[in-house]
Amino acid sequence: MTGPIPAQTASPRICPNCDGFASAAVSSGARDARGHLPTITVDCPACHGTGAVPAPIAQLVGGRA
Repeated sequence: MTGPIPAQTASPRICPNCDGFASAAVSSGARDARGHLPTITVDCPACHGTGAVPAPIAQLVGGRA
């Protein structure tokens, strides 16, 4: 294919704190009267539950990191 090369977008990097597993279900440890195990969902504080962090600015503009 000939023509101009499309601009490459910077792909998001996997979060180094959660390795891409941004949310986790944590159990409270005790079962309720019906036998259910209540859980809460906790998001990664670094990526806020997205699993990816943006690339550094130097990498986006083609500078040296």
